[in-house]
Amino acid sequence: MSSSKTPGDTQKFIKAVADHKGWILNRDSEYIEFLVNGLTVNHERYGFYQCPCRDSYGDKVKDKDIHCPCEYAAADIQEYGQCFCGLFLDADYYSSHEDVDGIPERRPDELFPD
Repeated sequence: MSSSKTPGDTQKFIKAVADHKGWILNRDSEYIEFLVNGLTVNHERYGFYQCPCRDSYGDKVKDKDIHCPCEYAAADIQEYGQCFCGLFLDADYYSSHEDVDGIPERRPDELFPD
């Protein structure tokens, strides 16, 4: 299993992802804290940053599509301005000050645990 991560490590990780991808983090600091804590807990459980907003197998290979940022994030952000969990936003959506809202799930049913 990978090394232990703190919420501070996770915060640095999501900031680095956002900077690298040209995305912006959700402005709601309480929501970010909730997601950071979920990602950190999942890293401790599974050894990788698995999206805290989705059910998983807890298996790095079976869940490879939902490692943060999930493989659906770019398409979600392009179409809806936000990723599924609302962690990452595009600049236009962020500037609109609209609340992050639920978007359709792109993950195919066959990839969900039973």
